[in-house]
Amino acid sequence: MKLPIYILSVSVAAAALFTACHAGHDHDHEHDHDSTHEADADEHHHDVDAIVMTKAQAKAAGLQTIVVEPFDFTEVTEVSGRILPAPGGEATVAATMSGIVRLANANLTDGAAVQAGQPLFVVDAHTIADGNPAAAAQNELEAARRAFERAEKLAQEQIVSQRELEDARQRYETARAAAQSLGSAAQTRGISSPMSGYVKNLLVRTGDYVTVGQAMATVTQSRRVQLRADVPERFYGRVGNVSAANFRMAYDESDRVYSTLELSGRLVGKGTTSDADGLFVPITFEFDNRGDIVAGSFAEIWLLGNVRSGVIAVPNEALTEAQGVYYVYVQEGDEAYRKQEVKVGATDGRRTEIVSGLKRGDRVVTHGATQVRLAASAGAVPEGHSH
Repeated sequence: MKLPIYILSVSVAAAALFTACHAGHDHDHEHDHDSTHEADADEHHHDVDAIVMTKAQAKAAGLQTIVVEPFDFTEVTEVSGRILPAPGGEATVAATMSGIVRLANANLTDGAAVQAGQPLFVVDAHTIADGNPAAAAQNELEAARRAFERAEKLAQEQIVSQRELEDARQRYETARAAAQSLGSAAQTRGISSPMSGYVKNLLVRTGDYVTVGQAMATVTQSRRVQLRADVPERFYGRVGNVSAANFRMAYDESDRVYSTLELSGRLVGKGTTSDADGLFVPITFEFDNRGDIVAGSFAEIWLLGNVRSGVIAVPNEALTEAQGVYYVYVQEGDEAYRKQEVKVGATDGRRTEIVSGLKRGDRVVTHGATQVRLAASAGAVPEGHSH
């Protein structure tokens, strides 16, 4: 009786062991399946976070990138100021009759050297519907002269009153002044430079219509203009370190930023005392006017001081902003980009310091960052990708 009991016990134990082993195997298989599924889910999550733009899309958008590298960045003080004419004087060339303009010299451009009396423009009144005002003024002058001479003779014979004579004299003087201001009655007229110097602003082109008194060009005796920066007194301690400046004209819709260094500029003066209002200390630069900077205009100015090494900075066009938070777009693959939040520091008008969020070696989108942002908003999906 003991033998069968022993055999039964062994059988039960074997069955229990087989069941446990099978359960363990199923558990391991289930664990492996779950792990694989989680890995797939993680990979899928990464694809969802990535902003995808195909190479063709990137090329069409004109995307450009740079590799982030630390470099020298100057201490920056942001102020305002204005452009002033440099000593030397300037004059405006105005139309003396209405008509169609033709350049006297096809090579006349901004910055061209001219001499006093040199013809700059020819104005033609042949095609003017209202006729030539100068010719009309000459005709009126001739009629007024004859009427005045006749009135003088009649006054001597006491045929007309003294008052009638004075009326005729006044008409003649008025007509003579008008004719002198309009000049010759010729249908074409040359207009010359009033002084020797350089063409600062060429305001008309061949084929343009002008009216009497309209400005056609500005001639300056110097190519140089001045940039006066008004530094608040609280920044007076930085004045001694300033050596150059970047600036942007208030009227320039393209947001172009100029550099005094690139315009052969130099620092000509630093104020040691505040101005009459007692609020600002002036710093003045002088530089070449390349023809598109208007004296008297206001400017936004970034004064450049001491150099700081090892600064990470990106071009301003690489930055996008939403509700006061700044972002850049980092390229992670041929067709993958990532939106990266950054904290910004100073800007020199062209580049902005990145305090955190980027590191050496990151490839950042510069030109075309807006297109990447639009692609992210639209949820761009590459060809062949499916959820």
